[in-house]
Amino acid sequence: MIWALLLAAASPAPAMPQLSQDRPALDYARLMDEAIDGGRIIQADAMLSQWRASAQPQDGRNIEIATTRLLLEKRRDEEALARFTALGQSGPADCRVDEGQGVALVRLGRFGQAVEPLRRAVAACATRWRAWNALAVAYDHAQSWALSLAAYERAFQLTDRPAQLLNNFGLSLLKQQQPERAAAIFEQARTLAPDDDRIIANGDTADIMSGREIGRRPGDSADRWAARLSHAGQVALAKGDPIAARAYLSRAVTEADIFIPEAAATLAAMESAIERDKP
Repeated sequence: MIWALLLAAASPAPAMPQLSQDRPALDYARLMDEAIDGGRIIQADAMLSQWRASAQPQDGRNIEIATTRLLLEKRRDEEALARFTALGQSGPADCRVDEGQGVALVRLGRFGQAVEPLRRAVAACATRWRAWNALAVAYDHAQSWALSLAAYERAFQLTDRPAQLLNNFGLSLLKQQQPERAAAIFEQARTLAPDDDRIIANGDTADIMSGREIGRRPGDSADRWAARLSHAGQVALAKGDPIAARAYLSRAVTEADIFIPEAAATLAAMESAIERDKP
């Protein structure tokens, strides 16, 4: 037994397999798309730097598309629009370019111009939920309600992160004078994104337009609650309910730890109007 052990110890160790020096090149174009679509912007930035450092001559257009998509994710909409437009004019059709151009146009309020590139994007790549979402918003502003509803439905089928979609669909219902349905949609959105200020404000708008009072949320600081009250007062005033508006604005001024100038200014203007109207 001892001799067997000694012989085994003296035997040469089996050779370790050598790692191949010819590893396949990373598919940066695909990896960048996945990172951007997943909202992993810091990762995408780092990946883009690595891609540029090892880029091949044929990578130029895809690098420019990825760079421009990152600009859009960072809300540099004017710059992104200019670069997407140039890409669309200088190379083969690409649904990422059409989608990016359309989204930038929607963000910049140029809804009519956004429809055509977004239509091209969903026609070529029917699974891009962001393109469907932006197309729905563009249709909303044209009051093409049947088209916008169909676009929202398609977008909902394609994403597992629907908070943004719910917010936009709720705004669509508000535009269609359906505040009670909108309030229910915003409530769903709040369960998914409870700290999103846009969703909270839009839900408050829908509640007030439905004739309901807004309530303080457990996570609301005094200042956040005051900002919500100020917004509620502005909505009630626009709705034509000065009594509710005055009540909300007064509470915004008195319940905040900081000064809310918008609430104070609107309240002062209302008081002045009341004084002028006195006989």
